[in-house]
Amino acid sequence: MGDMQDSIDKFEQFFKTKKYYGRLLEIAKEYPDKRSVLVDFADIDKSFPDLADDLLLHPEEALRQAHDAISEIDLPIDVENLSINIRLHNLPKANTVVLRDIRSDHLDSLISIEGIVKNAAEVRPKALKVTFECPECKTNMVLPQFTKNMISPSQCDNFECARRGRFKIINETLIDSQILKVQEPPESIFGGEQPSELYVHLADDLVSPSERKKVMPGNRVQLVGSLKKVPIPSRSGAQTVNYDFYLEVNHVDPTEQEFQEIELSDEDVEAIKKFSKDPKVYEKLIASIAPSIKGYEPIKEAILLQLMGGVRKQHPDGTIVRGNIHIFIVGDPAVGKSQILRYVSGLAPKGRFVSGKKASGVGLTAAVVRDEFSGGWTLEAGALILANNGVVSVDEFDKMSDDDRSAMLEAMEQGTISIAKAGIVTTLRANTSVLAAANPKYGRFDVYKPLYEQIDLSPVILSRFDLKFTSRDLPGLERDTLLSEHVLTSIISPKTIEPELSAEFIQKYVSYARRVNPIMTEKAKELIQHFYVSWRGKYRDDDDNGGVVPLTPRQLEAMVRLAEASARIRLAKKVSLNDAKRATKLIEQSLRDLGTDPETGKIDIDRMEAGTSSVQRSRINTILTIIDEIAKEHGPDIKIDDVLIEAANRGIDNLKTLELISKLKSKGDLFEPRQGILKKP
Repeated sequence: MGDMQDSIDKFEQFFKTKKYYGRLLEIAKEYPDKRSVLVDFADIDKSFPDLADDLLLHPEEALRQAHDAISEIDLPIDVENLSINIRLHNLPKANTVVLRDIRSDHLDSLISIEGIVKNAAEVRPKALKVTFECPECKTNMVLPQFTKNMISPSQCDNFECARRGRFKIINETLIDSQILKVQEPPESIFGGEQPSELYVHLADDLVSPSERKKVMPGNRVQLVGSLKKVPIPSRSGAQTVNYDFYLEVNHVDPTEQEFQEIELSDEDVEAIKKFSKDPKVYEKLIASIAPSIKGYEPIKEAILLQLMGGVRKQHPDGTIVRGNIHIFIVGDPAVGKSQILRYVSGLAPKGRFVSGKKASGVGLTAAVVRDEFSGGWTLEAGALILANNGVVSVDEFDKMSDDDRSAMLEAMEQGTISIAKAGIVTTLRANTSVLAAANPKYGRFDVYKPLYEQIDLSPVILSRFDLKFTSRDLPGLERDTLLSEHVLTSIISPKTIEPELSAEFIQKYVSYARRVNPIMTEKAKELIQHFYVSWRGKYRDDDDNGGVVPLTPRQLEAMVRLAEASARIRLAKKVSLNDAKRATKLIEQSLRDLGTDPETGKIDIDRMEAGTSSVQRSRINTILTIIDEIAKEHGPDIKIDDVLIEAANRGIDNLKTLELISKLKSKGDLFEPRQGILKKP
């Protein structure tokens, strides 16, 4: 480094420039609530290249000189020991290091890294400086504290005393501090490698309540700081020759934002408002969703509404009505389901893509792990928390275990995840939309079989999805010609399928639209109510019991969410009649896709969600009645042949009767003590 006073003088000149002196004046007005000045490294490099080199090679000493320079500048603030932090950003590319490429050569130098916050310890006070007193000569010794273990003097600084041993602590300078674990982003990982991780240390105003939201688990951040080492102790506590890296953070810059946090310029807002008045605003947005996949317009329309979302509401009694829209797609292999999911997870600013085969319950929600650095327990966020206010795309949803899927229930309905493990009792925000896809057990989707027979999903989890669609590979000359043309063109000339709207514009448009909270109009409300009541009445039995149920109150809530999302696309403050029509149309399509009973031609929500259709339910009741009648007449041992004969007399053929008996046995309502004989438990 150069001469110290010369460096301080140069820093003083730099901070007296119009740009940075203005920033210091702003801080002076708000001090101590605001006490950091943000410095563009390129500005220093342009004005004083030697100072820039010092900052990169000897950041701690150079920043102390910059701090001394600011203290010599006359500012309109009367505060003793004025302390303004210098925060650096926009480092040269040569000093931007991938986590897995960090080496000993980087120690004590200023670097920039990018990663995802995996977990965060609690904010705790940390000793910045400790003053020790010699018990013999009363000499005071001030030692800076840089590691997690306290640094104590080895001997008295007074040469005449030079005492060794323990020294009394008489004063501590404390600052707030926090330890984070940062994981490298997915695009930096090759093949089957594990993602690299690094502990980082934040202090002072970097952990203030206003700044802390930048480093919530799941957030993607760019960190600037000085790389340090810390000894790795052995199991016995003895120090070894091995060290671990950690980053002493100087500045935090979030690189991934929620829709609501995307910054929009005046030009962006003007372009968004202009586009919202386009008569084909819906068609253009839908066509720009996963443009490489041909067709599936209803699914793409539903995904567009999912990105917009409905309005989250809270009743006076505290009950939450979610605004998130959840979508489930089931269908034949190789029709582009996974590609659609990957596209959406990339389009949403906080999107996450997970595979059901590899996802666990804690991987989706949260895990409690022991923090190696602090020794305490910390929370590690799962995909649903990482994608808070975004979208989680779950491929091969049917391959997940029931326990793992059940972990999602609270998040899908309430937008929260409750944790009670290892003494940590808390509720985390998981206001996340779920887009899931699955393949039928036997390959292709069979319209003649109910959904529950083709996919291992519980009725409880299925009922959480607002919309359910099939994506089927149906041969047809016209369809096959158009599809093959689209696929071949996209391979040979990829630029020819570029959408009219860029992903960046869609993100900005959705960000602006989600700030609108449309109110339901009377006409829209009447249409949704009429749709619900009329559909419920279509198949209503005279006695109102045991009949086909085409839709439930869950679909009623879903229609409201979809209508609100449709209004947001137009940036409208009120839900129109057309918005309500769009919502009912999608609900109807979803019901017809998976809820039509081929035996009766009627739409039955139970066929899709409950695991037993209304027709099956009626037949089961008939079989149980027959068994009760036979048992009353002939005793508790019931011959299956007698049940078959009586069921046939009542219009149920033998094959269906045997299927129903098997179902009742699997549920424990019947058992077969010996072949051909049934008994009730």
